[in-house]
Order: sequence, then C-alpha cells, then structure tokens
Amino acid sequence: MSLLSTGVSALNTAQLGLATTQHNIANVNTPGYSRQATMQATNFFVMTGAGAIGQGVHVNTVLRSYSDILTGQVQNAQSRSSELDAYYSMISRIDNLLADSNSGLSPVLTGFFKAVQDTAANPSLISARQAMVSAAETLMTRFHTLENRLSQLYDEVNTQMVDTVSQINDYSAQIAKLNERVIAYNGGGQPPNDLLDQRDQLVLELNKLVQVNTYLNDNGALNVFAGSGQQLVTDTQYVKLEARPSATDPERYVIAQKGSIVELPEDYLTGGTMGGLLSFRKEALDQAANAMGQVAVSLALTVNAQQALGQDLLGGVAGDANFITEFFRISAPKAIENSRNQGSGSIMSFSFDPAQMSSEGNFFTQVTASDYEVRFTAPDVYTITRLSDKQVVASGTADGVTPAQFDGLTLMLSAGHASGDSYLLEPTRETARNIKVSQEISGDVRRIAAAMPIRTDAGVANTGAAKISAGEVVSSGYAIPNPPLVITYDGTSNQLTLSGTASSVLVNGAPATFPLTYNSGDEITIDGFRFTITGAPADGDTFTLEANLGGTADSRNIVKIGALQTALTTSGDTQAGTATFQAAYAQLVSEIGTLTKSALSNRDAQEVVLRQATEARDSVAGVNLDEEAANLIKYQQSYQAAARMMNTVSVLFDTLISIGR
Repeated sequence: MSLLSTGVSALNTAQLGLATTQHNIANVNTPGYSRQATMQATNFFVMTGAGAIGQGVHVNTVLRSYSDILTGQVQNAQSRSSELDAYYSMISRIDNLLADSNSGLSPVLTGFFKAVQDTAANPSLISARQAMVSAAETLMTRFHTLENRLSQLYDEVNTQMVDTVSQINDYSAQIAKLNERVIAYNGGGQPPNDLLDQRDQLVLELNKLVQVNTYLNDNGALNVFAGSGQQLVTDTQYVKLEARPSATDPERYVIAQKGSIVELPEDYLTGGTMGGLLSFRKEALDQAANAMGQVAVSLALTVNAQQALGQDLLGGVAGDANFITEFFRISAPKAIENSRNQGSGSIMSFSFDPAQMSSEGNFFTQVTASDYEVRFTAPDVYTITRLSDKQVVASGTADGVTPAQFDGLTLMLSAGHASGDSYLLEPTRETARNIKVSQEISGDVRRIAAAMPIRTDAGVANTGAAKISAGEVVSSGYAIPNPPLVITYDGTSNQLTLSGTASSVLVNGAPATFPLTYNSGDEITIDGFRFTITGAPADGDTFTLEANLGGTADSRNIVKIGALQTALTTSGDTQAGTATFQAAYAQLVSEIGTLTKSALSNRDAQEVVLRQATEARDSVAGVNLDEEAANLIKYQQSYQAAARMMNTVSVLFDTLISIGR
C-alpha cells in the first residue's frame, strides 16, 4: 500500500473535478450544452491482516446531465412552434390584404354596382356611362393588385423553400460528420459529451426547419428521418434534398431527393418552417387565389350574359356586327400538362360554360374555387377529380370529339394519351390577374347594352283594364319579331290569340301553344322574350311585341345587370348559384380570418409549451452558476487537502530517510 499513490489519486480526482466545473462555467451560454459532472469511485483495496486498506479514488467517467425524454419534448415543441410561426407570419399578410376596408375587394365591388345603378337611372346620359366604365376599371385594377400580391406570396414560398432545403442539407451534413467523430470516440469506452451536445443541438436546429425523428445505432451514430420517413442521415452518410419546380405545375415548388424524379407529397414533410410554408400554401394561399378568381369569373360571365341580351345606345343587338356581347374579358381557364406525360395526346380546348339563368331571371355560374386533376387510368381513358373534396366529377374516353363537362367547365381531350398521363386544371387561379373591361366598351361607352331589344305595347283602342309588363329577354336565342307580333284577347273563349308565328312559347315555364287560356299574371315567354298580362282585358284588346326602336331611355337590361349584385350568382362550395359576389368574397375573408386567428392562438399556446419544455430540460441539463461556484470551492478544498496529504507523506518520507542516516 502507498500513501503517495492514494494522495496522487485524490489530487488527480480533485483536479478533474475542477476542470469539469470550469468547463461548465465556460459553456454556461453555449446553446445545447449539457452540464457535466465527474463520477468518482474508490480504487481497488488491498487486503491485509488488519483488513481491507483503501487505495484512493479515481474518476469513472464524465457524465452529462441529459434526458432523452425531455430533449425529445423540446425538439417536438420547437418543431411545432416554428411551423405555427411560419404559418402565421404568412397567412396574416393575406388576412390584412383581404380584410382591409380600403385595399380589399368589397368597397370597389360596391362602387361598381353603384355606378351601374346610376346609369340605370339615366341610361341616355353619357357621363353616367363613363362613370360606370371608370368604376369597372377601378374594380379590375383591384382584382389585379390583389392577385399580384398573392402571386408574390407564391414566389416567396418558393424562395423560402429553396433556402430552407439548403439549411436542412447543411445540418444533415454536419450531423453526418459528427456521427463519424462520435463513432471514432465511441470505441474508447467513454462518451464524447461535447460532440453529443453539438449533435443534439443540430437536431434541435433541424427541427426548426422540419420535424425529424431520430434513432440511435449501437455504434453511437444517430439516424435522422424527416416527416413520414424521409431519410436524412444514416450513420456517416446524408441524403441531399432539393426544392424544384413540380412536374405537375412548374410554378409550384416541391421537395425531392436530389437526382430523383420522385416528388415528395406536400403532407409528407411536416413541422418546422417547411411544414408551415407547405400548410400555408395548401390551406390558405391556394384557397385565396382560387376564390378570388372564382368571384372574377362569376362577375364576368354573369354580367356578359346579361349584356348579350340587351341593346346598346346605338341600337345594336346580339348578332349585329358592331354589338359587343362581353362587358368583361377573361382568359381561358388554366390547364397544365404534366412534364412527364408519355402519350402524344393533348388538351384541344378548355373553356368556361356560359352563365345560366335561374328561375328568378338572374344569371349564375357553376364554377367552383377548386382545382382538378385529369388522370388517365388506361390509354385514353380518364377520370377528372375535384381536388377540394376528392370527388370524381367526370370520366370518359379522350377522342377529340366528346367533351367532358363538369362544374361549369368544358374540356376537350384528343386521343393518344398513355396510361398514367395527367393534367392539373386551375380554372380560377389566375383569372383575377387577367380580367379586364372590353376595350370596345371602354373606348365607346354607348356600347353598354342598357336597353332591351324588344318592347311591349298595349293597343290604344283597348277598352279593358289589362296591362302588359315591359318584359325582358331571358334567352340568348331570342328573336326580334318582324313584323311585330300582336296578341288579341277573345272575350268569348277567354283566350289569347297570336298574329304571326312563334317558334317557342312557354307559359310559367311549361311549353304551350296559342291560343292560350288567359290567366291574369301568367308569365308568357315567346321566342325568348318574357312578359305578363295582368288585369281584366276586354274583348278585342290587343298587345304588341316589337323591336325596341329608339329605346335610348330604356334601362331594363342594365337594371338586370344591377340586380346581379344581390343575386345568387356564385357557387358556394360545390353548389351552383348559392352565394352573391359579396357573400363569396366575405366567405373567403371570414375563412382566412378564422385560420389567422386560430394560427395566432395556436402559435402563442405553443410558445408556452416550448418555454415549459425548455425549462424542464434546463432544470436537468442546464448549468447553474451558483451550484458550479459551490463545486469550485468543494474541489478546491479537496485539492488543497490532497496536496497537504502529499506534503505530509513527503515529511514522513524525509523522516524515514533521516533515521536511516
């Protein structure tokens, strides 16, 4: 047994304790650092006749204060917090854009219909017509501005995706390099604490970008997987990702392994900044862009349909060479061919169906705010799926002859498609960017069709009390009577007879033929022109239908355009003609507002969860300077005591030497 070796072991142990404590103090502000402590044990004793005599002390290992569970909770909380922060920072910009009372769509939409009503009050006044066109162009400018802002957000998402993927690759590469160093040190039997802390911190930083799961190998390496199982790091190797234009839509970036043609689904990568960006684009940005375009499409198609039924200030009607049937011009719905299609087929045409007339006499559209996927399940055999609810809305065989009609759209596909070919249809995505007032109308406001092309008249010699309404055109296939049609009341039979011929007669919407039994208030439609006769006619009373010559003060058609403001013109969800323009836009604002409030609430709550998880982890792994100061004193005193013991041994040794002399 050796007093000297025992003293040396005590001195070394105290020195290691001091060094570890100093290391803790030095790294008190190092991100991810876990407090370390020396684990001491007695040296193996020597058995003597007097009993077991101890041989001092040694340090088994330097242990870091670490909890897998608490660290995992912090990483998960951080991933969710970063996701919600990214989501809220983006969606709040849409909310501010759409809901603003000055920059939103509602005030200018109201302003346009106010100008329509002013024109209806005095249809022959050129200044009123000019004000209407000016209000329409202001509305168009607002559509363009809003759509451009949304397009900028699409570009910003793409840019952030590229930057985020670059950071993910950097962290993955660093983790792989640390795995290599950990494996090398792991063979020595002692944990490389600082390297493990650095690796855990990188995993935490990675969780800020995308949620990851980790698995520890027997060799000490950490395998890292993102989202639903996308491999990022395996032992000392890492997988490089890239953000690139989608084969389905080149304007929309997707994530894929570098060099692979397989694109990861948007819901494959969750959590972190990346998850927040992808969720924002799918849940809010797509919805806003499509709904904005839906309002633009519905406005254009319904106003144009009513414009086409009217008569302008020059007397022009549909069919005349200079008559303008479209007040607004919109681009064709957008269709994108998958860049990996193998067949030779193509989209021959893709168009909006004309607006339809409701039983109330107002036009409405069936166009929804959804995108669609056309997928060929066999050569030239396709299905069309509405992506908002995953419902198949059409199917058939592409032959270049038979069109697919669905949700107010008509698609014509040529033959030659291979199984697996696909198209993405975005009918309303960019309509708000391209809608505009017809140049012919903005250049000559007299071409606004304020009047109806047909008028009615009661005979001047009538002796009864019956009256005929001014009437309205309700079909694009209307015919102007030439010569005028005369309806005569026969008091003996209580019937109406017609002079001249009519190709189509309806009474209250049902087919009929003259002579008609007279019922006061019946809606009679002759060749697309609808009117009513009310009251008690006398025998021989006549009512005339004729061309509206010189109808400059007539506002019947523009009143119908004005009525579109409160009519159910727009599809809500998948139901046609269930919302007004304002209601459709208000629904969009409400839904975005709800998502924004929910995101803000969830973000704030998640920040509390993250703070609590961090505090719980730090209570175990964090450095406490007061505790370390106490440890310094403790190890200093141990060191001094060991040194004094060494000094005592030295004195005893000198005494023994002096005795020997």
